[in-house]
Amino acid sequence: MAYGESILRSSVVIVTGSSRGIGRAIAVEAARRGARGVVVNYVSQLDAALETARLVERQGSEAVVVRADVSKWDEAVELVEAAVNKWGRVDVVVNNAGILEPKEFAEMEPRDWQRMMEVHFYGALNVSRVALDYMLKQERGVIVNISSVLGLRPEPLASHYSAAKAALIAWTIAVAKELAEKGVRVFAVAPGGVDTDMARVWGDMDWVEEEIPLARLAKPEEVARIVLDAVENPYITGDVLTISGGLL
Repeated sequence: MAYGESILRSSVVIVTGSSRGIGRAIAVEAARRGARGVVVNYVSQLDAALETARLVERQGSEAVVVRADVSKWDEAVELVEAAVNKWGRVDVVVNNAGILEPKEFAEMEPRDWQRMMEVHFYGALNVSRVALDYMLKQERGVIVNISSVLGLRPEPLASHYSAAKAALIAWTIAVAKELAEKGVRVFAVAPGGVDTDMARVWGDMDWVEEEIPLARLAKPEEVARIVLDAVENPYITGDVLTISGGLL
């Protein structure tokens, strides 16, 4: 592929957790940049996922909506195969699915940290591993892992979330080195405070905005543009791109 040629144009993109927030913004931006097809993934919010699909199609791309809990291997397989069955390929995977449940460690039960790891870490591994078989055959593909600044700068009430996001970063760097010579790039994006429904589980976000030098939360669309700019840059792999408004 010649430098400057759009990697996203005519590509097939899977975005996990794309019924709303950052995932929706990435799905729509991928369509705006010419993706042939976008797989919209959800677990419980069907109406929101259908709205994401409608926004994708408004940009001129095709969309497939797939319910799948990516922490479960069989459902991750079904998610990737939905793309392959529809378009015959997978070019970009964005592992965005996530949960955020603030809690003190002293109040956590094993299921709290197990579920956090299952969704953020194992979910990304599951989808990536299934998609990788197709990417290797194509000798072309990009895997993006949406981490968090909390994976680099852990905070109280989020020790399990921070640990899962840190694990995702470590895996990203290691596997990027393995796959570079095989035509598959892997990198992570670590947003700071982003104005999403998930972030609002913290309650009043004024305290976060006070710590951010730019004095506001990021918009999901601002994160989406960074993600897809990096997808289209053929020199980015193994990197962790922060978008924090100066927080980190």
